[in-house]
Amino acid sequence: MDKEEKKKYTHIGVTVFLTAAAIIVFYRVIMNYAGFKAGIKYIFSIITPVIDGFVIAYLLSPVVNFIEERFLYAKFYDHIFKGREGAAKGKIKRRIRMLVIIFTYTVFLLLLYGFFSLVIPSIAESVQNIVSNFPKYMENFQYEMNVILEKHPSLEKGYNEVMANYSEPINQWINENVLGKVNTALVGLLSGSFSILKGLFNLIIGLIISIYLVSGKELMIGQAKKVVYALMKRDLANAFIHNVRYTNNTFQGFFGGKIVDSIIIGFLCFIATSIIGTPYAMLVSVIVGVTNIIPFFGPFIGAIPSAFLVLLVDPKQCLYFIILIIVLQQFDGNILGPMILGQSTGLPGFWVIFAITLFGGLFGFGGMLVGVPVFAVIYTGFKSFISAKLALKELPQDTRQYVHTAYVDDDGTFVKLPKNTRNSRSSQTVVSRSSLRELMNSEKKAEKENAGDEYTDEDTDEKTDKNTEVKGKQETKNSGRTKKKK
Repeated sequence: MDKEEKKKYTHIGVTVFLTAAAIIVFYRVIMNYAGFKAGIKYIFSIITPVIDGFVIAYLLSPVVNFIEERFLYAKFYDHIFKGREGAAKGKIKRRIRMLVIIFTYTVFLLLLYGFFSLVIPSIAESVQNIVSNFPKYMENFQYEMNVILEKHPSLEKGYNEVMANYSEPINQWINENVLGKVNTALVGLLSGSFSILKGLFNLIIGLIISIYLVSGKELMIGQAKKVVYALMKRDLANAFIHNVRYTNNTFQGFFGGKIVDSIIIGFLCFIATSIIGTPYAMLVSVIVGVTNIIPFFGPFIGAIPSAFLVLLVDPKQCLYFIILIIVLQQFDGNILGPMILGQSTGLPGFWVIFAITLFGGLFGFGGMLVGVPVFAVIYTGFKSFISAKLALKELPQDTRQYVHTAYVDDDGTFVKLPKNTRNSRSSQTVVSRSSLRELMNSEKKAEKENAGDEYTDEDTDEKTDKNTEVKGKQETKNSGRTKKKK
């Protein structure tokens, strides 16, 4: 057995072994899914500080890049590096990087402190008031409904039926599942439990890790690229790095723009609700701002519980609040959102809804947050794959070329069915590969018969021009022959 055969059989043996091992592992995971899930959860609990560090570094790295490249280097590059080269230049860059990191993290921590010191106490007080005054709010709501029913007796019968059938289950569900859990969570938050302290500890460690990541990000990226080129072929490695760069740009553009957009919407909501006197203005504004990060469904997710809360306190204010939310979301969807986000994902509206529904159903709230950028990367990758396949077959990549296309001719011509034959029996018949030629010929005859139809494509016109040229040449030859005879 020569060397090549040994190598071949060794490769086959390794492939079979790895396939069998993968099947066994997959079987064990399926049969012991609860234990596998618990193990994954335990691993994530251990590396939580590292994950926090990566998230913080990922969010603050664009800010550091902006201050360095578009502010310091763009305006003061000649003054900073004048007469310095090599090691001296690198040393100055490292010092500038550390100063920018200190400034960025100081502003970030001040914003966090301002949020926790101003917003969190107000939210906690609002939740406590809701829990303690909920029976009173229900009485006020009942009184307001009675006043409305007295003015509109036609609604009384339907309202009484609804209240008789659903009032007790609704009150029981709210008291047990909503108010009870909110009160328990609030008590745990205010009591300073061990989990809160552990979360703060992980956040501090994550901040330290993020500083190291941001300060040495170029070196880490270079090391990652070196590993990629070592393990992959050059063309595959180039494509992989390009796709990772595109994924990074998609995520940063989406999350960065959405965070800024949601902060502005939450701030505008707080100003407007404070002016019109909406109850618990800070709480409902935070809910609206946080849920606004989720595309499409976010405004509804935040507005529905907020409107219900305002409805219990003051039904008139609830109407004003709903009008305000509609105005804010129209402003966000048509003006603010496109101005900030632009085409950060490039997904059509249908696929945005599909991504949020799919990932939200699989992973909950977190899936709704990351579903759109993740699906945007998948969508773009599949689109590039299809474009490459079409290019190999020398077919156009423009989707509009395929609208109303009946078939592609042998010479690559896109033939469209005339308008009056698109619903014909032949277009509704499933044909085999062998009988397709006959169908194409019949459709060609139908196309010639309907040559004046408004839906005939340009290729048909070109063929008609060619036929006219051939006829003209034939007539010229015939006239020449006639002259010779004479």
